[in-house]
Amino acid sequence: MNKIIMIGGGKGGVGKSMVTMAMIDALLTDGENIIVVESDDSNPDIYKAVNELVPCEICNLDDQSGYITLGGIIEQGKKACIVVNTAARATSGIIEHSGILSDVAKELGRELIMLWPINRQRDSLELLKTFLDKAQGYSRTYTVINTYFGPEEKFARYFIPLTDAEQKDENRQPKLRERVTGTIIFPELNDLIADKLIDNRLALWTADKSGKLTLAERSALRQFREAAKKALETIYGKR
Repeated sequence: MNKIIMIGGGKGGVGKSMVTMAMIDALLTDGENIIVVESDDSNPDIYKAVNELVPCEICNLDDQSGYITLGGIIEQGKKACIVVNTAARATSGIIEHSGILSDVAKELGRELIMLWPINRQRDSLELLKTFLDKAQGYSRTYTVINTYFGPEEKFARYFIPLTDAEQKDENRQPKLRERVTGTIIFPELNDLIADKLIDNRLALWTADKSGKLTLAERSALRQFREAAKKALETIYGKR
């Protein structure tokens, strides 16, 4: 798969790591070769869980040097799908240095995709707006509604319906959900299982046989993995 998949979000606590883990799981299940890049060098949860299972790099993306390093990883990994888990502090860097990534992707004929998990808080949407206003070179951007924070209908700020006047106004500013390529409804993983994954540094695809989960937890984990794979299918299913 000739894709570079960035997982953004711009703040802690929106579910970036779980979305990243689920994306890796879906790609591996689909038989893809991947390289994982962890940019949260202060708390590299993804790296700790998967570095012995798949090719994995830690790359600080706070400044231009990090994006040059990431560009080199992408160039060297021409036959692998690149999955990048960004740190909570990453929005300004993603915006300022997105031109480097887009140039590398264009030169190599690779698609640059952003997955942007949000919670229900206003600042989460403000960070998405900032990214959409200023970042460049992304061929597709998806909002990821993390239902850990409640069902879809709880995300009222994102799903504000158009008024009759707005529907008739051809010159109105589009709402956030209209500016992205699509919206992904991401399933919730039960806290009991999520805590065990984090505490034991388990990957989604190894936890089932780790001996750390009860039978019921293993069943719930399998259901989550299937639901997450289906939710992310729009990313890995397009060749």
